[in-house]
Amino acid sequence: MASGSRVELLDFDRAELAAELEERFNLPAFRARQLIRWVHKRRVRDFSEMTDIAKPLREAFGDAYSVYRPELAERQISRDGTRKYLFRLEDGSEIESVLIKQPDRLTLCVSSQVGCAMGCKFCRTALMKLKRNLATHEIIGQVLAVQDDAAELGLDFHNIVFMGMGEPLHNFDNVLRALRLLNDELGHDFSYRKVTVSTSGLVPAIERFGQVGAPASLAVSLNATSDDVRTALIPINKKWPIETLMRTLHELPLSSTQRITIEYVMLAGVNDTDADLQRLPGILHGLPCKINLIPYNENAGLGFKRPSTQHIARWQDRLLSRGFNTTVRWSKGEDIDAACGQLATQSSRQKRVGDRSAALS
Repeated sequence: MASGSRVELLDFDRAELAAELEERFNLPAFRARQLIRWVHKRRVRDFSEMTDIAKPLREAFGDAYSVYRPELAERQISRDGTRKYLFRLEDGSEIESVLIKQPDRLTLCVSSQVGCAMGCKFCRTALMKLKRNLATHEIIGQVLAVQDDAAELGLDFHNIVFMGMGEPLHNFDNVLRALRLLNDELGHDFSYRKVTVSTSGLVPAIERFGQVGAPASLAVSLNATSDDVRTALIPINKKWPIETLMRTLHELPLSSTQRITIEYVMLAGVNDTDADLQRLPGILHGLPCKINLIPYNENAGLGFKRPSTQHIARWQDRLLSRGFNTTVRWSKGEDIDAACGQLATQSSRQKRVGDRSAALS
């Protein structure tokens, strides 16, 4: 929360900042609105540049607060235009963010934790295990740092996905605060439709996500149609099995236009059988959702294989014929280890792993 003796400004959403300024300086709420606009929308870090604030107050703010950016340790650019950022945090921890180049837009993929505790067998981040949660300023700092970099090239992005390192709903409070800052019209002004939070299926946190009206869309990493396979792939399924997860999703308070994204990483011979294809429509019956089929990235080096293109197309065609909005999400940035399931810092990449498919036998 602090940089030296100063408090980190990016750790406050607008309501919290108004309360902070009233308590610390006896200032009215419009000062919080000014700071949110300067720091988030205009990306200004130097209080002396905040010209609609009187100089004595600017100096007081400069003494009291800091405006964070993570250190850019490395930037890689893929053949397809995707950009991967390695950020070093104040304690020396490292995280990765990815600016994904798609045909019609750029999407920023941000991290929410250093490592991850979920232990998903197809994900390289799991090898790091969980080091710690990211603070709000470290989450928002990624967004601002990539905006700074992209602006130099005349680029902009209008979509954000919490699909980087970590399980976002395992760091609920900091992620929720970040979502509110991203949604604030005085700040980043992202519609909830343009921000997606992905979860491996933390049922209590999904319930809370709906209860608080988090300003983001929800994606759920399903990846199996039977509990035995899903538990082998995603260990938390043992605590919250598919039936419990689906019941929770059905009970979410969604508007008539909202859809949950069901992510399905396709692993050859593991979760892509004819029986899986027959079961999946029944599992999702009645759920307002769209399906993302994600061909596995073999470059993650965890022993799984990607199904053939023809097999993936067959799945898509069958699901479309059953009335499900189904897309295939071909990964970007595979040549720089920036694709789905590949994010991990260099030290964890150096760990060699065996064939994880043995865990399913």
